[in-house]
Amino acid sequence: MNNRIVVGVSGKPSGDSALNWALDFASAHHTDVELVHVVDDRWTTLTRSLTGTALLDAEHELRMRAEQASAKHANLHIHPTVLEGSPVDSLVERADGSDLLVIGSHSLGRFEGLVFSTRSAHIAALATVSVAVVKHGNETAGTGVVVGVDGSASSVAAVEFAAKEADRLGQSLTAVYAWQALAPWRNEVDEYEHPDPTDSDRLVLSEALAGLAEEYPDLQVTPRLSRELPVDALLTASAGARLLVVGTHGRHSTGQMWLGSVSHELVLALRCTMVVVRPAPIA
Repeated sequence: MNNRIVVGVSGKPSGDSALNWALDFASAHHTDVELVHVVDDRWTTLTRSLTGTALLDAEHELRMRAEQASAKHANLHIHPTVLEGSPVDSLVERADGSDLLVIGSHSLGRFEGLVFSTRSAHIAALATVSVAVVKHGNETAGTGVVVGVDGSASSVAAVEFAAKEADRLGQSLTAVYAWQALAPWRNEVDEYEHPDPTDSDRLVLSEALAGLAEEYPDLQVTPRLSRELPVDALLTASAGARLLVVGTHGRHSTGQMWLGSVSHELVLALRCTMVVVRPAPIA
């Protein structure tokens, strides 16, 4: 990592929310901030002269944004970058090696519960770094931090991130483990069958939270075992929350885009600002 976060600035209100969230995060973590705007040239019929004008206009606007942000956050090193190309590919490439990529998203009026997240989901899937998807108007709203637990290495990283942020924000932490997941070959669950969680299920949750009390003595932590499927459990828990944090089992390679199904569905049904945590690569 290089002590830098990248924030996508689109000129839309959702981009403003992402920028505000990123500046607050950077101030707390003492990281540089790179504001990135991408002039989308994939479908344009503009001449090179007009494209050049669009780039100059974008550079002027982004420089003003950076100056305004620096005036409010004098402790931060903030610099603008304007790129030309695919917004998704350009942002992902620019963020490679950074600590965090921050992007915005917003609700679609005609699809309640869904967000304009096709691009957000693509970015989160392709990025090699952790990604924060900031819901417009929700960057500082809500109460509590929610983290998904599943016993994997990626969820360990998610718990570490969530606990640190909850402690910093003075928020409680709720750790959710959906122990009654469907087997791949089953299409439904018997509505009359409600088995209880086993000791192994409880162990997954307790191990995920081990050591937090010592590291964050003032942090209120609530473990929650849920009978719901993972997506449903996390959507329920994150309604009204300040932040949702999840890991990802996604793989990424040239020409392919993968994001863990739970993470992907959560981005599509965003209830609050969400961070998809990718563990740091092993040296």
